[in-house]
Amino acid sequence: MKRKQILLCAALLLGAASCRAQPPANSPAPQGGTPLFPGEVRAFKAYGTGPDSSGFGVMPVSGQPFSDALRLTTIKEPPRFYDYGATAPLTAAIHKGDVVWVSLWARRITSRRESGEAQVEVALLQKVGEREVRPLERVISFGPQWTQFTIPFLVRNDSEVGQARLGFRYGYSPQSVEIGGMRLLNFGPNVKLEDLPRTRVRYDGWAANAPWRKAANERIEKHRKGEVTVRVMDAAGKPVPAAKVQVRMKRHAFAWGTAIDDTRINDTKDPDNARYHQTVETYFNKVVIENSLKWGRWIEPKYRDQALASLPWVEARNLPLRGHVMVWPSWQHSPKFLADLKNDPSALKKAVSDHIADQTKTLAGRAAEWDVINETYAHHDIIDILGRDIMVDWFRQARLGAPKSKLFYNDYTMFQKGPGSQYFYDTVKFLKDSGAPIDAIGEQGHFASSPPGIPDVLATLDKFGNLGLPIQISEFDIDTDDPGLQTDFMRDFMTAVFSHPSVMGVMQWGFWEKSHWLPRAALWDANWNLRPHGQVYVDLTTKTWWTNADGATKKDGIYKTRAFYGDYEVTVTQGDKSRTQKFTLTPTTTVLRVNLP
Repeated sequence: MKRKQILLCAALLLGAASCRAQPPANSPAPQGGTPLFPGEVRAFKAYGTGPDSSGFGVMPVSGQPFSDALRLTTIKEPPRFYDYGATAPLTAAIHKGDVVWVSLWARRITSRRESGEAQVEVALLQKVGEREVRPLERVISFGPQWTQFTIPFLVRNDSEVGQARLGFRYGYSPQSVEIGGMRLLNFGPNVKLEDLPRTRVRYDGWAANAPWRKAANERIEKHRKGEVTVRVMDAAGKPVPAAKVQVRMKRHAFAWGTAIDDTRINDTKDPDNARYHQTVETYFNKVVIENSLKWGRWIEPKYRDQALASLPWVEARNLPLRGHVMVWPSWQHSPKFLADLKNDPSALKKAVSDHIADQTKTLAGRAAEWDVINETYAHHDIIDILGRDIMVDWFRQARLGAPKSKLFYNDYTMFQKGPGSQYFYDTVKFLKDSGAPIDAIGEQGHFASSPPGIPDVLATLDKFGNLGLPIQISEFDIDTDDPGLQTDFMRDFMTAVFSHPSVMGVMQWGFWEKSHWLPRAALWDANWNLRPHGQVYVDLTTKTWWTNADGATKKDGIYKTRAFYGDYEVTVTQGDKSRTQKFTLTPTTTVLRVNLP
């Protein structure tokens, strides 16, 4: 079933909100529409509810322009999102060509989504003969603040009274939400969709003149660049003036990486895979195998073999490899046999230890980085049995098996407001204080349609940076079909994290629509066309934050320029004499001596 889902921002236009929905909260209804719904939440009837599946109720509300709201709860995610829902009948007929405007309010109570948001599909359901048609199918995504959403849409079929219903379908990952203040107005066939108010997405720091921008660019200049000095000498050791100098960047010191599909790396016959290889080589300087190193797959020979088979290609291109992940400590994300050991802590502890030893031995010296532990905020079954200190043991075992790898704790709640972010901070601090050999922090950075404001991002990085560990955005993507939001946030988030001295890199969690867990988040579409946010990525990483410079030496044989840290080829020419040398610019290595023959 095809569904057009437009994820909309969810946060009030208040000082505490990091993302704003436009028009402002409590915007008045446009004049002239015919009401199609009385706004009474008790008109809704639920389906798919059960004590182990989902819940439905009506809750009182204060401080809002409505007095009660639906409480919709997903306890266990069903096979299909529309298996849980609530609907209410329209009180008037609608006809083909009518333009209908919907307004409602929503807030998240709880959510297990990695972005921290909840989501609900708003739908208009019409009975047309034996079919059900849906002229409105929009997914709204929202955070903990009450937020108003306004959505105009076009009706394509007639429905008499009782043949059309307003519905909320909420069978997504476990969550609890409240929805209230529903209004439906029919403006008939003579109003244009674009003339009615529609929710638009803006986040704090979006404006072109936002104060954070100047400071970020100054930090980039300070922390990501240095002065390179090329000193040219002749065979007698004397300075060579007026020599032509070309400085060409080859690879950035900052990690611009991506998750890769090892099956595509191993297949050299498919033309799409050839393009896939080329794109990885051209636009990324670090990789992580997306799935095959996860424990549940690692123990299957098929996945272990395909992961190992992809490594020669990765290593031949000098692409550092991230290992993801040793321990994802829940029954859901571990091999099935592990849950059978829940009543035998000694055997459970040994099984995890044996796995860490096996994986580090098999990949000895081949992984530059490892996610030792993943997502304990939401996935902690094993820790509940073995105790919190077991995480320190896992890090020590990982260090024993991978002494030269950078060891990470990885989670997804850093940029969420509230307990999730504090848990993340406290966990890393606990690991450090307990002597775990933790080297870095991995924040996944999966965002949807209510991303955090840029000032909040920078403040959070300041807080976590005080822990004294480098931070990597380890699984970055923006899942929304609002291309304006996607493009703007890609530009601003990348700028913010690149500017922060604690951040060491950004890993896209895939890049091509046909090989991405969230296809609309991919930088390239299925036909290898760069999407607008993909163009932002390419422009920033290969143009704006890239150094190619030309000049000439002065009388003292010296040429200087400021350049981004990374690997370079420097070519010096005078007359018929020329020499090219490789050079890596770091904060401590800034002088290159070139001797012309």
